[in-house]
Amino acid sequence: MRITVVASMRNEGAFIVEWLAWYKMLGFTDVVVVTNACTDRSPQLLDALEAAGRLYHIRHEVPPGARITEAKLAAARAHKSVRRAQWVFVCDVDEFLVIHKGNGTVAELIGPPEAPPFLAMALTWRVFGTCGITEYQDLPVHQQFSLARPQASSLSQWVKMLFRQPRWFDRLGEHGPKGLSPEKAALRGTEPGLQLVNADGQEVTDWDVTGRRYLRRLPKELVSHRVAQVNHYMLRSAESFSLKAGTPSPVALSDRYTSSYFQRADGGRMPDSSAFRYADAFEAMRHRLMALPDVARLHYLCCADHMAAICAKAGRRPEDEPRWQGFMAQAAAAP
Repeated sequence: MRITVVASMRNEGAFIVEWLAWYKMLGFTDVVVVTNACTDRSPQLLDALEAAGRLYHIRHEVPPGARITEAKLAAARAHKSVRRAQWVFVCDVDEFLVIHKGNGTVAELIGPPEAPPFLAMALTWRVFGTCGITEYQDLPVHQQFSLARPQASSLSQWVKMLFRQPRWFDRLGEHGPKGLSPEKAALRGTEPGLQLVNADGQEVTDWDVTGRRYLRRLPKELVSHRVAQVNHYMLRSAESFSLKAGTPSPVALSDRYTSSYFQRADGGRMPDSSAFRYADAFEAMRHRLMALPDVARLHYLCCADHMAAICAKAGRRPEDEPRWQGFMAQAAAAP
């Protein structure tokens, strides 16, 4: 099976290696990243990873006033790695799929290679806050933050869909596909095989498979983290979140990164270390990626860029920040 993960990114260079290592570790065969208007060195890092055959990088310029994520996902849908995929998962760089079933791979979640009895699986968020961490550190995000909001939280109703046959749909959405074409599928919406299920395999009966009503959240009674969940590190550290504050959302083009947004996402008090089950496999994959030509140097430069942006937002000179100096030294020492 070809299983493709797609992400839209801008100025996320400091977090790319971790995110890529995670999804390659889970068994995704293809990775597509679309960037626009970056001011850090993430495009160069993505180009180095593409040259090493680890992902596909699409630079996409979004016209002024256009919905950024929508335009970038349209560019991703046209890519060969999406067109030929049997399964697609669209997520952000701060979202980590965690699978509790079997060996924890995406193939285990999908099941045997014969056609499964569902078209899409809705995987619900587990939202993590800052855990009181103020400063940005170059450490794996999924290992720094381990206090989450409960399953009963309304934030846990939001979904990311793993879906098959992307060619049957008109568009990719940030939460799931849009607009099933019955002609392309050569099937009717009532036939077996076109259902949406949650991670436990329960059918979501109110899914509009043609996409006229876009589903972003599940009813509370269908939210489950028993088989799988999407760990959403909405804030990371307080310093990293400061870069979002006052900026428009790339989805809605509105300023939603407010103090109330922060407080809501930061309200988790339930320990959740489920991502730690992958510690050894993740570290082995991350090490392999960092050893690729020019990846380590560009990673540290992206960390320096992230630190410089944090300093600028706080009205400080990056040259006066020891962490920025350390990242620049690591970049200079990298092969």
